[in-house]
Amino acid sequence: MVVNEIVFTELAQEDLRAIKKYICCDNFSAAQVVVKHIFERIENLKENSSIGRAGRVLRTRELIISKYPYIVPYQVRDNSVYILRVLHASRKW
Repeated sequence: MVVNEIVFTELAQEDLRAIKKYICCDNFSAAQVVVKHIFERIENLKENSSIGRAGRVLRTRELIISKYPYIVPYQVRDNSVYILRVLHASRKW
């Protein structure tokens, strides 16, 4: 299914800011690379919204970010993909 737009929830936006801030403490350019990679993977959902695995929460899916330890839970509704969070894989849900 091709979707029209990707919508980031406020929590997902906060997660991305926190990821960038945390990595920036050690390496600014690495932080930019990681966040850019996450955005690129999320953009792939426009072409194929079902590439993520079935989610742990009903009616969600989870995009595994290859190369980095992040999981992006999302929902597909009305031709839009809603990015719910961007979580480190070792984080307790």
